[in-house]
Amino acid sequence: MSIAPSQSAQEDLRMMRELAEEGRVRPLLGGREFVIFGVAIALASLLHAAVVYGLLPWPPMALAAIWFGTMMLAVLLAGIARSGRGRPTTANRVEMEVWRAGGYVLGSLALSIFAYGMLTMSRSGSDQGFFLFTLLPPVVFGVYAIAMAASSAAARDPSLRGFAITSVALLVVTTLLAGSATQYLVMAAGAVMVSILPGLMLLRREREHG
Repeated sequence: MSIAPSQSAQEDLRMMRELAEEGRVRPLLGGREFVIFGVAIALASLLHAAVVYGLLPWPPMALAAIWFGTMMLAVLLAGIARSGRGRPTTANRVEMEVWRAGGYVLGSLALSIFAYGMLTMSRSGSDQGFFLFTLLPPVVFGVYAIAMAASSAAARDPSLRGFAITSVALLVVTTLLAGSATQYLVMAAGAVMVSILPGLMLLRREREHG
């Protein structure tokens, strides 16, 4: 009666050893996605700031097109970047799924805020419903904090933890700046700090690993 549990425990230990080994010898492959999403978020943030500052004479409803369009384009480009790769490690599968879900969350949030803003405008003639777009920066950095922490844990890579902590700090700052154009300038800078820079770091490791 004790043979099956013993075999199960041995199988669990074998799988744990394999996970530890593949995490040790295989780098995370999400560098391209980090760069793609970082560029998309920085671009959307700068366009959003330009609308708020009045540099672009676009109506508030254009903000939804900016965010939804850039996030969905980033998801598509990330999918193309992932194609052609070999068998991913468990850590890379976790990383891919977290970022894919994050992209859909951000795109869906932008679309939902747009729908709410349009409903509010049709009922009262006010565009105040679009003010909810101020939620996007802290939500973006919240997604980054979770994704960074999950990728770090799955790959046993402590170098990503600092970016997760920085993402939480950016979440706080962008919340305090809600409603100002500065919020989106900080968001653009934050995208460089917690997405493009770690993406370039991961790409360098990937090239070194061969």
